[in-house]
Amino acid sequence: MVRTFIAVEFSDDIRQRLAAAQERLRGSVSGVKWVEPGILHLTLKFLGEIDEGAVDGVAGAMADAAAGVSPFEVRVAGLGAFPPHGAPRVVWAGLADPSGSLQALHDTLDRGLEPLGIEPEGRPFTAHLTIGRVKEPRGAQALRALIEKQAPAEFGVQRVEELVLFRSVLSSSGPTYTPLRRHPFQRT
Repeated sequence: MVRTFIAVEFSDDIRQRLAAAQERLRGSVSGVKWVEPGILHLTLKFLGEIDEGAVDGVAGAMADAAAGVSPFEVRVAGLGAFPPHGAPRVVWAGLADPSGSLQALHDTLDRGLEPLGIEPEGRPFTAHLTIGRVKEPRGAQALRALIEKQAPAEFGVQRVEELVLFRSVLSSSGPTYTPLRRHPFQRT
């Protein structure tokens, strides 16, 4: 069994800008586990534990989804938290996708993976980059106030050109993500 997810990667430039935002927040609050900038990504579909034999089927669904898409741009902008009110559990950077391509990819993957026994998620897809997970609710109001103060932050524009299937290995020092398959978009 392998723990996997399908994602979009981001440039080092955007990751560095997000790391600077994490530092601005980190200095004022505790109890948040900040995501290492080098592994920041957009999860389009979390697959969880799948049999290693299913990787080829997943890769086929990814290839089908990528074949109908042209490269597109998303703007990484804004900071927020889930849930939107009360004590934050997740700190995120927003994604503006005027083309609607991320949602379309997510929906296409859901349909393509369902015959493999991978069920669609029960909640709506919200494109975002998780930059921190709140481990202690203490200081939640201060964190929310800081997030709201920096909400209009701009991090850059990313050209999205491929889907990546990652293997995820969890450890006490943090997750390790290894690309298993890459599927470039085919339509030009």
